[in-house]
Amino acid sequence: MKDKQFTPWYFKPEIAKVYESFYEGKYKEADIQEKNLLKFLLDQIDGVSEILEVGCGTGHFTRWLGSLGYKIVGVDISPVMLGVAKELWDKGKFINARAEFLPFKDKSFDVVLYVACLEYMPDLVKVFKEAERVARRGIVMGLMNRWSLPTIRRIIQVKLGKNPYYYNARFYSLPMIKKELKRALDGKSYEFLDWRCAVFPKIFGIKKLLKFPLGGSFLGFGVKFK
Repeated sequence: MKDKQFTPWYFKPEIAKVYESFYEGKYKEADIQEKNLLKFLLDQIDGVSEILEVGCGTGHFTRWLGSLGYKIVGVDISPVMLGVAKELWDKGKFINARAEFLPFKDKSFDVVLYVACLEYMPDLVKVFKEAERVARRGIVMGLMNRWSLPTIRRIIQVKLGKNPYYYNARFYSLPMIKKELKRALDGKSYEFLDWRCAVFPKIFGIKKLLKFPLGGSFLGFGVKFK
């Protein structure tokens, strides 16, 4: 049974303050590959200029997208993570809100983007329905691939009570996330993007994006609306 007093890591100021350091340490190469994959997905959707990043955290990917010329707004449930985001990019636009209840009018953005945050959202059908409401052209996501060694290790650690970062996370494989999207977009006109995986075990020496669902710890997927 989960501890009722458990506080998710993204609400803790001491973690928010050091969160960006992960991208400059051992995850630096993974960060490059993840950004390449996200750009690969965004390029499959025509006419993207305005993006809403939901679950933006400290704004790491928000700032990157802004540097590429996109008009970008970041949304997150955590005030402490957004506090760091605003310190790091004072010109950025960041809003405290839940993924299921976005404070925007219908079709306000070209694309709604999620990066390594859907795992912490309990009802993806509601989340994707809301994304479809505010997006004109599509939905893009980067996931911690369930079918990878790092994720399997995290799942085992949680079961042993040793990894608080993933205590409330649910990990998805490609078939699982497709199922959630189909449920949310039932009756809508869309097509799946050409997906890829990235960040394979270093022992293989693979730094390319591969259409192979096993091993890569970062799964890129999404839909574009017709």
